[in-house]
Amino acid sequence: MKKNKILFGLAALVVAFGLVFTASAFKSDAKNTQKAAMYWYEVSYDDPLNYPDGYIKSGTPIFDHAEQDQVESPCDEGNDLDCLRGFDSPITSFPDATLTENRIQKPAN
Repeated sequence: MKKNKILFGLAALVVAFGLVFTASAFKSDAKNTQKAAMYWYEVSYDDPLNYPDGYIKSGTPIFDHAEQDQVESPCDEGNDLDCLRGFDSPITSFPDATLTENRIQKPAN
């Protein structure tokens, strides 16, 4: 009887460690899931001769230090041009024609 209790206790410990190990193996790394907050500026296309890919002419970001998943896009449907571009820090000189990896495009029809 005492042997059964010991075996039951050992089995319970093995199951508990297995659950802890399984849970930690599938836990996502918080560093990989976080997105960097950006300064988002509206892109203008009113000077296609000098800036065919658009440019930023305003000194104030539309969204100040907002994450891409939380940015509510002001883009209208109709083409795939950039309507917002995000930067790691505020832009200090204008106009700015920098193409960045962080951008939100107008959705196509």
